[in-house]
Amino acid sequence: MRLVPTSTHIISVHAATDGSDVQKLVVERHEAPAKVKANKKVAFLFSHSNGFHKESLHPLIRRFIAHLRSLQEYDQTDITVIAWDARSHGDSARLNEGTFRESYRWVDNAMDTKQVIEEMGLDQGYDQLIGVGHSFGATSMLLLEFFFPKTFDGLCVTEPVLSDMIHDAEIREMLPTLASGKRRDEWPSRDECRKSLSRSKFFQLLHPEVFDNYVNYGMYETEKGTIKLKCPKECEYHVFKYYNYDTYVANLSLKLLKIPTHFIYALGSSFVSPEDAATVIDENREKITITFVEGSHMVPAETPELIIPEIMKTIARVNNERDTPLKSKL
Repeated sequence: MRLVPTSTHIISVHAATDGSDVQKLVVERHEAPAKVKANKKVAFLFSHSNGFHKESLHPLIRRFIAHLRSLQEYDQTDITVIAWDARSHGDSARLNEGTFRESYRWVDNAMDTKQVIEEMGLDQGYDQLIGVGHSFGATSMLLLEFFFPKTFDGLCVTEPVLSDMIHDAEIREMLPTLASGKRRDEWPSRDECRKSLSRSKFFQLLHPEVFDNYVNYGMYETEKGTIKLKCPKECEYHVFKYYNYDTYVANLSLKLLKIPTHFIYALGSSFVSPEDAATVIDENREKITITFVEGSHMVPAETPELIIPEIMKTIARVNNERDTPLKSKL
């Protein structure tokens, strides 16, 4: 089920990126006002994975807002949640049809993240801004924090894609994710689409609400009357193909993090083994924490409720840092 936004906004992509003269982003604001007179305002920015869209995060967002509203300490807190579609995904892709560029990279999505923050006023008037990202969206948030430290007060990142080396082009061409460029992206009807995808082991793992949102809001009806993915498979393919330099930079930047950053990795991830994932904490033990949960790389879309306690851990760390007196410099 789609979470109806308080308001929907169309903004330009970041001015520093190619396509800024024509491309747009669709951004949704979800407001949960305080139960009584507010004395605090907090904001959360959610960013989706490659090939998905903002509605794939709605089941998680709905549960997260309900959880915060169940806590007495949030009775006097205005809560704002922002979710958006990357420029070649979801509703943004529909606006930008015919303007896609192969040059679009992870750093562009990082700069678009900054654009969303500024255009939606998340950088002013809030006591706290927490980023919650998954995969492509998570890596983009780490890149943004590297380019512009302390953009966020804290980050909760699930399965960010990180590289510890620059791979040869021949190796990159062997990535299984590049098969996205050849997958089916059009069906005669929405029912046929649902039946087709439900036979896939990948889609069988998704939470029913996420699967419904993918079929209902990740597709559009063409002029021929068929159903087609909003995110063109060619765009998903190019994001995967040109990952390496940006994910390498994101990995190197971990040691420079200046904010509490909580990593969530899935024990059944196809992107990184638990042994390799555990090493991220060695990059910056002061700022990085890590949790392993059951699931695959798509765990936020499989079991949304597993992510909520991890976001709460991030918030607690941010609050703890603010409450800790600064050490005197001797």
